[in-house]
Amino acid sequence: MDKLPQRLQWDDVQYMDVTDMADRVRSLAAHLDSAVVLAGQFRYDSAFALLRTGLEHTVVDWLVFLGQTLVQRYSGVDEAKWKEWEAARAAGAEWTKTIRDWTRTRRGEVRMVREGLYSGPDDDGDRRQVSIYYFLLEQYEPTLGPPSVQTEDWAISTDELRRMARENQAMWRVYLTYTSLLSNLQENQLVDDIDAGRLATHCRFLSGYAYPVVDHRRETYGRDALLGWPKYDHYSSELVLLYAITLGVLELRNFIRSLDQRPAPTLASLDEVEQVLVAAQSATSYFWFLGANPHPYDTWKARNEVAFRAMRDGVRVELPPEPTPSEVPYPSDPLRRLVALHGSAHEMMTGLVYVSPWPRADARFR
Repeated sequence: MDKLPQRLQWDDVQYMDVTDMADRVRSLAAHLDSAVVLAGQFRYDSAFALLRTGLEHTVVDWLVFLGQTLVQRYSGVDEAKWKEWEAARAAGAEWTKTIRDWTRTRRGEVRMVREGLYSGPDDDGDRRQVSIYYFLLEQYEPTLGPPSVQTEDWAISTDELRRMARENQAMWRVYLTYTSLLSNLQENQLVDDIDAGRLATHCRFLSGYAYPVVDHRRETYGRDALLGWPKYDHYSSELVLLYAITLGVLELRNFIRSLDQRPAPTLASLDEVEQVLVAAQSATSYFWFLGANPHPYDTWKARNEVAFRAMRDGVRVELPPEPTPSEVPYPSDPLRRLVALHGSAHEMMTGLVYVSPWPRADARFR
């Protein structure tokens, strides 16, 4: 990831957006590498907090690299104006041709989803599509603040600053909150409902470390954490590595896909890069991140839970059948699940057995 810009092989034209996207990959690599360094110092809480940034960085870049729609919002659209717009779209008016979908509330608020944005045509009449998120990276001003705190600048009036602040707030709400990011991933058909839910699960887990409102020392270091920390913990170390590798693979795959969708450079030694990505995915498949199947442990647990619910309800059932991957609940706590993966178990009430491929004696007491 860090050497990605040097792998880009240009023809006659160098596209600035592709160069910037390669630098985004490098920026994420710095976050992930720093998280691994922190884990090497046994500072797992800080590593997980940084991985929360890495997760959001990956999601934003997903839209920067592959996003093809933008959302526009309008207020004060009365019934007459809305009927006029609908008639224009039905008649094929030019300004409506890039609209994929739109809705209007009774209060006259319109949400419009468009394809775009597009560059001007080249000599052959071809246009390149550039994600709205690419431009938002330059337009959003995190230090601007709300309209109420704006005061007159020597060059900009208070009214103009307040207008800018309102637009900045709307940009954040429509495009950049984590909920909006997930919604836009789905709007662009980059994830389905299942993977959007999985991303939300990992966001909640990592946010618990990013926002200091919960003491995670016991979960992070084990039951005897309060006797002395920071100290080495196999499970937290492993989870940091799993996140770093998985996010890195997702970022690179999305960048490579973006090169296939536009006039763009080629990537030197692409076969070599692909081999690394395949090996990384194989080594981390048990993490069950996105688009993957559950581990046998997850299936074992799901079958037990079905049986337990039947017992609780007083229903006598035979041993439940093995569920399909889509029927296995997604775990809400990746660290607790990882500990459980390392411990074999025999559930006496159901007779179901899980044999860990990587048994560790300390998993039982972690």
